[in-house]
Amino acid sequence: MAAKTILVTGPNGFVGARIMDALSGAVASPSLREADGESVKRLMDTVQPDLIIHTAAMSDIGCCAKDPEGSYRANVTLPVLLAGCGVKTVIFSTDQVYSGCREEGPYREDTVCPANLYAEHKIEMEKRTLDINPDTVLLRATWMYDMPRYGSPNRGNFLVSMLREKEITLSFAQRRAVTYVREVAALISRAAELPGGIYNYGSENDLTMEETALWLKETLALPIEIRDAGPRHNLWMDCSKLREHGICFHSTIEGLKTCIEDYSL
Repeated sequence: MAAKTILVTGPNGFVGARIMDALSGAVASPSLREADGESVKRLMDTVQPDLIIHTAAMSDIGCCAKDPEGSYRANVTLPVLLAGCGVKTVIFSTDQVYSGCREEGPYREDTVCPANLYAEHKIEMEKRTLDINPDTVLLRATWMYDMPRYGSPNRGNFLVSMLREKEITLSFAQRRAVTYVREVAALISRAAELPGGIYNYGSENDLTMEETALWLKETLALPIEIRDAGPRHNLWMDCSKLREHGICFHSTIEGLKTCIEDYSL
């Protein structure tokens, strides 16, 4: 990567901590929870980054609905401030932008229809950051998983729930990918070299969540009971735009196989 100084926001979070592991020498940003334009400018003057990788967000859909002002500040205002710093910025977005699409999928980047406030804020953020700096790279990420990492939070995720819970509730009909977060981190330096724009970023998966869960249950002989949550909208992404730039994720099943090998599960 040509960039010499890389600033990572949310460096202790689920995604940010893995990116810090992958990018030797990256600078960990302090918390920007209460940041304004002046504090962001001071941070830029101090670090003088060549690249910003912004992973910090308010990503719990329910919490965003309960605190719309907090969601807007975290998911729109802060990334807009960072995009306006005159530095190439990579910002994580979400597959939730497809949560209200009428088509079955898989969805390409130009087909969006949000069905929750979190997704609405992410779509506004995408547009405003690109308007400010067309070189901004927006990565629409899937649900991600990993085993716990020492010293950082391991938010609820598909793999850990499958390994530890007695039962899991998933939509038997929903098509959705889940992605190994360490692959997300391993490919981030290449993602930073993408032309500005929006990219679906993660594994692809043409299986239902039930089929994915059954595969993992059978592969690891897990005693978990899988329950149907009822109909849920597909969050099924088409990542061909990313592949056109030479960035290829493993499929969901192949990613799970890699994770199983990495942790000797």
